[in-house]
Amino acid sequence: MAGNRELYHHEMNEGHSAAWDQNWELAAQHYRRALEEFPEDPQALSNLGLALFELQQFDEALTVYQRLATLQPEEPLAYEKMARIYERLGRLKEAVRLGLQAADLYLKNREVEKTITNLIRVLSLQPENLTAHSRLALIYERLGRKAEAVEAYLAMASILQQNNDVAKAIQTVQHALKLLPGSAEATQALQALRTGTPLPKPARPRGGTGPVRLAEILQADAEDEERAPLDPISEARQQALIQLATLLFDQAEHAATSSTASSSRRGLSALTRGSGTVLPTNQTDLTRLLLHLNQAIESQTHGDDAQALQELERAEKLGLVHPALSYNLGLLLAERDPARALQYLYRATAHPDFALAAFLLIGRVASKLGNLSEAAVAFLQALRLADAQTVPPAQVDALNQTYESIIEAQRSEKDAQKLKALCESIESQLAQSGWRELLQKARQQLQQQAPDKTSPPPLAEMLLETRSTQVIEALEHVRQLAAQQKLYSAMEEAFRALSFAPTYLPLHVQIGDLMMQKGMTQEAVNKYRLVARLYHLRGETGQAVTLLQRSVQMAPMELSIRHYLIELLLHQGRTDEAVQETMALADMHYHLADLDLARQTYLKALRIAQQSREYRQWALLILGKVADLDQQRLDWRQAVNTYEQMRTLKPDDRDLRAKIVDLYFQLEEDTAALNEIDNFIHFLISANRIEDAIQFLQDLILEYPTKKLLLRYRLAHLYRQIQHVDHAVAELDAIADGYIELGDTQQAVRIVREIIALNPPNKADYELALRKLLNSLPPSPRE
Repeated sequence: MAGNRELYHHEMNEGHSAAWDQNWELAAQHYRRALEEFPEDPQALSNLGLALFELQQFDEALTVYQRLATLQPEEPLAYEKMARIYERLGRLKEAVRLGLQAADLYLKNREVEKTITNLIRVLSLQPENLTAHSRLALIYERLGRKAEAVEAYLAMASILQQNNDVAKAIQTVQHALKLLPGSAEATQALQALRTGTPLPKPARPRGGTGPVRLAEILQADAEDEERAPLDPISEARQQALIQLATLLFDQAEHAATSSTASSSRRGLSALTRGSGTVLPTNQTDLTRLLLHLNQAIESQTHGDDAQALQELERAEKLGLVHPALSYNLGLLLAERDPARALQYLYRATAHPDFALAAFLLIGRVASKLGNLSEAAVAFLQALRLADAQTVPPAQVDALNQTYESIIEAQRSEKDAQKLKALCESIESQLAQSGWRELLQKARQQLQQQAPDKTSPPPLAEMLLETRSTQVIEALEHVRQLAAQQKLYSAMEEAFRALSFAPTYLPLHVQIGDLMMQKGMTQEAVNKYRLVARLYHLRGETGQAVTLLQRSVQMAPMELSIRHYLIELLLHQGRTDEAVQETMALADMHYHLADLDLARQTYLKALRIAQQSREYRQWALLILGKVADLDQQRLDWRQAVNTYEQMRTLKPDDRDLRAKIVDLYFQLEEDTAALNEIDNFIHFLISANRIEDAIQFLQDLILEYPTKKLLLRYRLAHLYRQIQHVDHAVAELDAIADGYIELGDTQQAVRIVREIIALNPPNKADYELALRKLLNSLPPSPRE
């Protein structure tokens, strides 16, 4: 049964809009709805595949492209996309096969450059692929690109020699010499073949190391999983290698597409989006960094940890900041330089992917250094994170608070034997394969023992006895007093509780809340900031962020708290939240009438937003605020520049175009204003939005009466272009009258001649008018 064509078009258009905003989740939803109307529609399938690829839902994207290839077996796009997906999945054999298939189809369609691109992509994955080299050689030869053809033929010769087909290798080199007589490389290769000297193996094209490294790691990861589940430290090691290899992969993707406008905007920010990553902006340093990173991944994958450590340290010196780098450096330094290892490991605890393993390693390192108290706290933090995986998300906050009381009580423990026993107990529970199943069984036992508890008991209760109950009861008593508005009694009780739990941070937060209730805003803010910093130093950055977010709601004008919140959000890779907070900070500066600082802060938010998947949406919002500020500062020139940046992101925005035109008119740059109008009219016509173009010009004519002759002339030209001759004549007639009123008879003559050229029904009347105008002109001076 045929689907609803109108609904299909609506959903496709909505999908395109969402894709333009890089809101791939929403785009995928609309494309799916379009497919519900026409399940076999190739365009909808292609767009859905792209959205799923951008969402990194590779398995589903692969299924979509397989359907598309079945529907259009002679179209290369689906095969090319499937090849890219297989690269991401580390399945390079399939990627090579489909890459060659895509290249063949592009060649049949006579899309030569795309054929070359796909063949080079195949060689980046498999440099010794004879088929790809031979096809490249023939293409280059037919295109007259002789040097590149010879290079491809020499690569073929090397592969043939390795396959013991020396006679054919010699024939191949001789053909290369006929193509480019005197080629030094071909001459040397021929001599080598005749003397039995091995030829150099074909070099891997630039950008191929990322997919290869990623494939090696994923394959090793799969083999490890088949043998036995990994312990948390090994899991995090694999995750770190995958993230670093993905960084290499994405750099290869960027290099392959850097000629397009969209990729140039993404640039390096696309590689680091939402990950808390920093790369050098200098291209030379970036190239060197990626070489070191490639070598580090290869060395660590093959067990050469010493070489991997050297290469990672070099990458860090060149400017790489990445949670995976911090974890790997901490892991590799744990035995070699424990003190330095702790610095990196504490840094890695801020990222959820590495926090559990990093705390386990901190516990091990601190224990070896003899700092059993630090080791016990780190192991308890690791247990807290692991235990949080055994309860529903809604219970995690309550569980975390319980662990804080346990950790606080443990900080005052001085008995070395008890501390050592705690460290050994937790490590034995967590640092093993199958740790998740073990914790789940322990959780089930606890729930059976205390089925009536509303909050989940911590697994730590099974390992040690602490004064945590006393701490929790004291905090509860403080809150009860505060709820009864007995603030002074609550404060006294809080300070009394500090005598036996001086570093229990929830108690300090409660003291800050009491200060806020008593109107001691600055003291409360100072307390919150201090507690948040302690949370961060302990590796509980999420707790620090939660506290700061609550603090800025209670004291929105305290800019120092917001600055620190932004710093921690970026540290965690929570880009969109960081952008939101930075914009709120800019709003504060605006309300304080500091327009220059507000503008600087908005631009800082824009730089942060470059790492977001919602970049376009953020950019339009931020640049709009910046442009408003520019206008308030009467800096119209800068406002135009800002609006023009917005125009590149949203070229179909009528109001935005009108603002640019208005500013140019205010700057008395009529030519620039008219160019902007002409560009927008051309855009609308190309989009088949004729009515919008007409309305835009008509509105401008009403708004700028002093420019109406120039604007009406453009409207007449538009009517003439769409074959509305009567409307064009009416506009030109009005323009001619305008010039006559201004006494500009020459211009009036020019316009009347244009009317006559349109051959209107009353052409004779205009011819008569033209004669009268010509007669009214002063006689030309005699030579």
